[in-house]
Amino acid sequence: MASDRGLFQKPPGSGNWWISYCDPLAKRRRENAHTRSKAVAREYLNRRRLEIKEGRWIPPRAGARLSFRNLALGAMAHKKARLAASSYKTDEGRLQQLLPLMRSVIANRPDVPMRIQEALTRLKNSGLSGSTINRFHALISSVFKFAVDAGHIENNPTKKVKRYKENASRIRWLRPEEEKAIRDEGLISDVHEHEFDLALNTGMRRGEQFGLQWKDVDFANKRLIVRGKTGTRPIRLNTAAIDALRKLQAITGKETHVSPDAGAEVKRDSRRWFEKACEKAGVTDFHWHDLRHSFASRLVMAGSDIVSVKELLGHKDVKMTMKYSHLAPSHLDEAVEKMVKTEVKP
Repeated sequence: MASDRGLFQKPPGSGNWWISYCDPLAKRRRENAHTRSKAVAREYLNRRRLEIKEGRWIPPRAGARLSFRNLALGAMAHKKARLAASSYKTDEGRLQQLLPLMRSVIANRPDVPMRIQEALTRLKNSGLSGSTINRFHALISSVFKFAVDAGHIENNPTKKVKRYKENASRIRWLRPEEEKAIRDEGLISDVHEHEFDLALNTGMRRGEQFGLQWKDVDFANKRLIVRGKTGTRPIRLNTAAIDALRKLQAITGKETHVSPDAGAEVKRDSRRWFEKACEKAGVTDFHWHDLRHSFASRLVMAGSDIVSVKELLGHKDVKMTMKYSHLAPSHLDEAVEKMVKTEVKP
């Protein structure tokens, strides 16, 4: 017999069926099923539950079903299960800035691209940089992509809104003599050196590395799964990365997280030990994220092609990876020299 949980009549005994369920944020929702059939109401309830499970749900508010606010609520609920906590919190903060500027935007109206541009322009005029505005652009785009994937709208209107020009990306990588100086005895502990090795040999983002759990490490297939700003992605492990993980396993193998610095407070402190080590070693203008740049730069300088580097970094667009291409002049010299060797002589 099918359960009656989530079904009720309003007013009681009237024959007008309503449904009750919890949305992705655990908020109780009640909707008029607009039917006198209990079976139809149950089918309606099951459909709502499936939408929530598959991340296709948006708040069904009369007259505002396709408002940006409602779509954003559904998109953020969908993101919460996929993104690292820090990435989700960043998006949540940006959304709070966006909502007042997008308050009356309705997703299926033709003026949406213009309204998006107006909102971004107001943010730009507040003094934010072009690269920061593009992060807001990406967030808006993700909300409308959610709406497209869920079948609420046909096209993503953000595609008609141009991104702002950004300043040349800063690329700082660790040179061999700098790495040697950081590794000198007394600057970092054994545990921190294992974390340092893991970052250098995987290119993981900071949030991905310190959110990594042992259940997501596959030594047999030399893979691990991370959850970060772009969602879930696989990481390939070389022998140095595996060695660092094995050493960390001897320390934290019985715990949930790979890194002993995974706790929120300790995680913030870990940045300080790294910056302090760099300062003592005389390595200037170098931050933890630059270890990711170092991973990419070393791949390119070793002759790896840009497409492979893109996949290893988890970039969605090869344009993001192209900033490393100039680091392989010798590799490009070899490419043009091949033409000379293959010339047809008379």
